Amino acid sequence: MQTIYWRAQATAISFLAFAAALAADTPAAVLEVDAAVKAFQAGRYSEAEAIDRKTLAILEQTEPTGGPQTAAYLNNLASVYSSEGKYAAAEEHYRKALGIWQRIPGSEASVALALNNLGVLLRRQARYSEAEIVDRQALKMFEEHLGPEHEKTAVALNNLGALFSMQNRLAEAEAHLQRGLAILEKAQGKDDPEIAMALSGLADLYRKQGKNEAAQQLFERALGMIERALGPMNPRAAPILNNLSAVYELQHKYKQAEQSVQRAIRIFEQTGGPSHPDLAAALINLAALDFDRHRYKQAIELDRRALKINESSLGPVHPVIATTLNNLGAISFALHNYPEAEALFRQALTTWENSNWPNRALMGDTLRNLGMVYDKQRRDSDALEYLKRAIAVHETVLGPNSPRLIADLDAYARVLRRANDYAGAEQAAVRALGIQVRNSLHP
Repeated sequence: MQTIYWRAQATAISFLAFAAALAADTPAAVLEVDAAVKAFQAGRYSEAEAIDRKTLAILEQTEPTGGPQTAAYLNNLASVYSSEGKYAAAEEHYRKALGIWQRIPGSEASVALALNNLGVLLRRQARYSEAEIVDRQALKMFEEHLGPEHEKTAVALNNLGALFSMQNRLAEAEAHLQRGLAILEKAQGKDDPEIAMALSGLADLYRKQGKNEAAQQLFERALGMIERALGPMNPRAAPILNNLSAVYELQHKYKQAEQSVQRAIRIFEQTGGPSHPDLAAALINLAALDFDRHRYKQAIELDRRALKINESSLGPVHPVIATTLNNLGAISFALHNYPEAEALFRQALTTWENSNWPNRALMGDTLRNLGMVYDKQRRDSDALEYLKRAIAVHETVLGPNSPRLIADLDAYARVLRRANDYAGAEQAAVRALGIQVRNSLHP
């Protein structure tokens, strides 16, 4: 009997759009834009930030009321801040760029670009309702002003698909990701880094659908494309490596999983520094591998390090905080430290309840975990309360025949049996068996 330890902590696959140098720019300014973008793409974020900040300071003197050049540099600097995990500064600069472009006639495509990037930022902060609004606006504007087959339209499609994937709206996600990929393959050929990122987004969707072999193939294909085009330590390789490690772990390919996630960690530390949320995601995945192999001390250290990073960068009620608290609780449970496990699971549950995470199935898992702690402590009334809540959440979110319900019902039946409610226990056990049979016949 084990608690639920959330293993796969995916790194977001995001498509940021940079504003190019404008026709009115001087040759020196064009070189500055190129230098900043190249530094960013190589993962030299501090260098890119310094170039953009310097140029913006000059523009604030020459364009005091804000013009298209200022907006372009604001957008690009915001993208650097976003990649550095400086989310408040990134949002401020995106909104400034958006405000300038919205005042300039004929700048609809630039407005869409800023909206696209703002949507990525909001998604990273789990502000999903806001992200969907701006993502849909960006897609509509790109389609209207650049055309339905334009590469920027594909960028917007992929970001909206990634948002739907995070919300567990998998059918919508797949439709958008497939359409975005088709546009990019038609426009750029089959071996472009942008194609690799689109493939990676689709691969992560397949992982969530339980299609691990298909996910592995797409991740490996995407990784090969990045390595050939940009090198093995390029920052674009890191999220693919991290997400691929999660697939390997699900397939019990622990050696490959550890190699992939360790490489992702090295890249994240090199580019984003020791306090970046993407690094925290990789640390959580490495902790999962240690948990699987009963290396609990190492797992605790990694999860606590990740928790500290995420609390600092994302705040106390982000879904990933709940995930990490849940995982720390699972480790305490495995070590038979039930009071500590209870405290951590309760913290996780409070975080789930206060977050705007749309996939409430994960909250159901924490409810089950609490029920299992109380089961171990023979606190039968508490165990039944939380297991019953877990069943209700999983039924509502996943449907009455979800495999997730099997463990809920088995645990519920066990506690009922101990409480001498044999009729209720038999009913729960029979239902669990029925779900198991139905899923074996129709996986």
